[in-house]
Amino acid sequence: MERVFITILIITLGQSVFSQERINDLSIEYEATSRGFYQKMKVSKKTFVYSEDIAGKKSNTVKISNKQWREIVNLADKIKLKELSSLKAPSEKRKFDGAAFAKLKVFTNDKEYVSSNFDHGNPPIEIKGLVENIIALSQLGKKD
Repeated sequence: MERVFITILIITLGQSVFSQERINDLSIEYEATSRGFYQKMKVSKKTFVYSEDIAGKKSNTVKISNKQWREIVNLADKIKLKELSSLKAPSEKRKFDGAAFAKLKVFTNDKEYVSSNFDHGNPPIEIKGLVENIIALSQLGKKD
């Protein structure tokens, strides 16, 4: 019985360490663009960077709380990263200037996973929670 307990404890601790490594190595970028419109948001463990400047020279960086970061990580964990590029957009308004083109990028363990293009404000259902959370964080990054 004691061996079973020790085995379970070792597995749990191992998963916790792996999860902690992923949390430290994870960053996410969301970008939406069309004629006359641009937004880029980057979120990592401690910071959120928001920019409306396509040249990338003007941006606003704010700190995010541990609670906000954990929520981002939990939402990202639900995504099958290897399938990110093949997710189907639920609408096609971006193809005729009805919406901005949007894209989500997830960086983890020295790998980059990029979604297919989708309409800003209407992401594929598989990433909807994460995208909406990042867009909500953009209110922190906007300057008055």
